[in-house]
Amino acid sequence: MAGAALLALAVLAGPPVGDPWIDGGLTLGAGVGWVALERSHDDLVDPSCPCEAGDVAAWERFSIDADVPSAERLSNLALGVSLVAPGLLVAATSPDDDWAGDALVVYQSVFFAGFLTQISKTAVARPFPYMLRDDVTPGQQADGGNYASMWSGHTAVPMAAAVSLGVVVSHRHPDAAWRWWVWTLGPALALTTGALQVAAANHYPSDVLVGAAVGAGVAALDTWAHGYW
Repeated sequence: MAGAALLALAVLAGPPVGDPWIDGGLTLGAGVGWVALERSHDDLVDPSCPCEAGDVAAWERFSIDADVPSAERLSNLALGVSLVAPGLLVAATSPDDDWAGDALVVYQSVFFAGFLTQISKTAVARPFPYMLRDDVTPGQQADGGNYASMWSGHTAVPMAAAVSLGVVVSHRHPDAAWRWWVWTLGPALALTTGALQVAAANHYPSDVLVGAAVGAGVAALDTWAHGYW
């Protein structure tokens, strides 16, 4: 609930927020909360497996046995690109007096999305798809770290970056044709990152869909709160 409270504070302040101390404090608070909750996740979760594939919706069961080589490595690489590229693009295209504020808003959305994601992972404690395989060990079943599937942070976090970047670019360059490339490539990369996690049996498709919606929603609310649209 702390993550929701941080986001609510930013939104209820109304457009524009724009105070670097407030924004910096909110971003730092979300980041600290994200890391702290992630580090304590294993101890807070009650393991619920052994689990049955029949408990999973039929349209998602394929992800249990997914085993695409290097999918997880490629997903992590795509995640890195999706987080670094927005900062570089903002630095290159925003006005000199505004680029730092623009970048702060983009990464504030990222940290909010990450914190909210971790709250959900710990509260829901959904087992990862691979936990439903026949060869899962009792040790894995008892490890709380294997219960963090809902929703996909590998989707929510880059989607927050992509949507907030799109809004910022459209605000700064409303007539630039290349802004549509930002709107296309950013979300596509976020969805690809999530899809690769499904291919690695680390997430269900519903985890990716919910993560994408949450990331986009957080970015939309945060950029609205700062008067970008």
